[in-house]
Amino acid sequence: MKVIFLAHRIPFPPNKGDKIRAFNILRHLTKRHEVYLACLMDDESDLQFVPEIGQRVSRLVVDRIRPRMKKLLALRGLLRSRPITVGYFYSPGLQRQIDDIIDAVDIDAFVCSSSPMAEYLFRSRHANAKIRTAIKVMDLIDVDSCKWRQYAEQSPVWTSWIYRYEAKYLAEYEKRIARTFDHVLVVSEQEKSVFPGGADVPNLEAMSNGVDLEFFKPNRSESHAPSHPTLVFTGAMDYRPNIEGIRWFVESVFPRIQAAVPGVELLIVGSKPTPEVVRLGRLEGVVVTGFVEDVRVYLARASVCIVPLRVARGIQNKALEAMATGNAVVCTPQAHEGIRATPGKELVIAEGTDDFSAATIDLLLDPAKAGRLGMAARQCVEREYSWEDNLRLLDRILPVRSAAAWPTDPVLGLGRGAGAPGVRSA
Repeated sequence: MKVIFLAHRIPFPPNKGDKIRAFNILRHLTKRHEVYLACLMDDESDLQFVPEIGQRVSRLVVDRIRPRMKKLLALRGLLRSRPITVGYFYSPGLQRQIDDIIDAVDIDAFVCSSSPMAEYLFRSRHANAKIRTAIKVMDLIDVDSCKWRQYAEQSPVWTSWIYRYEAKYLAEYEKRIARTFDHVLVVSEQEKSVFPGGADVPNLEAMSNGVDLEFFKPNRSESHAPSHPTLVFTGAMDYRPNIEGIRWFVESVFPRIQAAVPGVELLIVGSKPTPEVVRLGRLEGVVVTGFVEDVRVYLARASVCIVPLRVARGIQNKALEAMATGNAVVCTPQAHEGIRATPGKELVIAEGTDDFSAATIDLLLDPAKAGRLGMAARQCVEREYSWEDNLRLLDRILPVRSAAAWPTDPVLGLGRGAGAPGVRSA
């Protein structure tokens, strides 16, 4: 089939949640179909990866967006009762390029990654013709309207109003997507349950994430083994749930652990730490790494991995990757939601300061117990989180007519060869 895949961020490198899922879906599709990729880029550092991703698809069209300018322009949605995020990720330049592809190619299917990309189908000059008759698949990933509602509930009055606004109008937009698209996918059964209007939407299905089991595998060599008790948290450190979760942990939980486990160290590993995260690194026993080339080096140093998120949607890839590397994981109930793992056997769930500190201390003081938990965690991921197995749903939705070739280089390996496709700016 000829497929246009639309992503709100360039799906390479697969180094954060939405890009990991989009990358693996794209790789799955290109093995089976002729794929045209249309995406946005709001991080200038991603420009270097355009040639790499461009040589993997039949055609790549990219538009750069300027985050500060787009945020201001997106606020116009407030005057029109439209979701702000849809305005942020909409580019007339990318729209023209997508429509040009549809002019030239008989497209069989459209696959959108994240709700804002539906706008390119809704506003297309082909909306009532070629797009109407093609298969339309929306991968919502998470139900974002629910996330914004959670933000509103946990924010002060002077900011909660805008989160309530976004939750309301994005929920209406998600329902419009369900009425228009043939298939709507979310990452878990739990996400289905919070979809606007209820989980009984007939074209709503759960398609779980996976883990690259070869890339993320246990590595407990002597060179990586922790010389002292070490806690590790990984994630993009400009993402609000990560910031709030690690702040709560450092300020409320970590002092209790330090009192019980002398010499314990906390590594906060992730790109773009905000100033408030950087300040955490000034505290005794806390290290903020910023961007790292290979997160596996730090996972290999962990005595225990923590996922202390109190606002979370979907599936936490950070938890799956820690489990895949054979680490014991302590997480909140919110971070566990959507993960098919047995509490107490394959990970530990703890809520509140007392329980989270006690559970973490218990594992730090009993390395053998942590090791058994980590082994069970790896077995769980092998059983439940193969990308190939979990993405087979796409093969039912998009029947395979011919095979395409995807290079078999490592997940993060950067190939060379193809010239850079044109990149526009919006």
